[in-house]
Amino acid sequence: MFYIKSEAYISEKGKNNINEDTLAYIKGRLYMVCDGVGGNGNGLLASQILSESICNSLNNEASISVYDAVRIAEKVLERYKDKAPKTAAMASTVALTQIKENSVLISWIGDSRVYQFRDGKIIYKTTDHTKISELIKNGSINEHEALFHPDVNILTKVIKGSKQPVAIEQVILTDVEEDDYFLICSDGIIESWIDADLIALFSKTNTPDNIMEVLGKQCSIFSNDNYTAIVYQLGINK
Repeated sequence: MFYIKSEAYISEKGKNNINEDTLAYIKGRLYMVCDGVGGNGNGLLASQILSESICNSLNNEASISVYDAVRIAEKVLERYKDKAPKTAAMASTVALTQIKENSVLISWIGDSRVYQFRDGKIIYKTTDHTKISELIKNGSINEHEALFHPDVNILTKVIKGSKQPVAIEQVILTDVEEDDYFLICSDGIIESWIDADLIALFSKTNTPDNIMEVLGKQCSIFSNDNYTAIVYQLGINK
């Protein structure tokens, strides 16, 4: 049975005027980051509506799946848009981990990410739903070229509402051990951190608080976008 040894959080606006990211959690069970898009504060509305709806569904209905919780959230988002037409363009990414008895469910849409670290290695990392990821996958560009590509911010998948439903991507992780770290983050973190640097940071014997302090300091210098992250370390009751 898994439990959370310790956890830490950060959510900052970076060099933007508004922080359109939202983090949410059901302590010990669910940890989630949403990154809103749509401008003029509408992205913040989208990320807040989405995260609140998903948390409420998963907290109040024990048998509901993340897939169904997202479907409900799409309907809630659509109803808001119908009442406020000026918000029609708003949407949000989502990345979350749901801690089960003997596994961790990873679910995501967009370019917010989930990482699993162990002993200085990335055990698992989500694949962004972006044009850049597709170009890397088909061999058109390499990862270094991707950093400077003009389409770096183009999403291919995002939650827009029930009129444009999307299938959330999911992976069940069963290779999970004592002291594994999980990082859930918006793309503003990735502006300042490449995988090699994250590996170095998570390879040390650090608490989530220590890790978050270093993450935040670097992002405050190099990230233009909002940056949000959740870090936690798992324990196992045997």
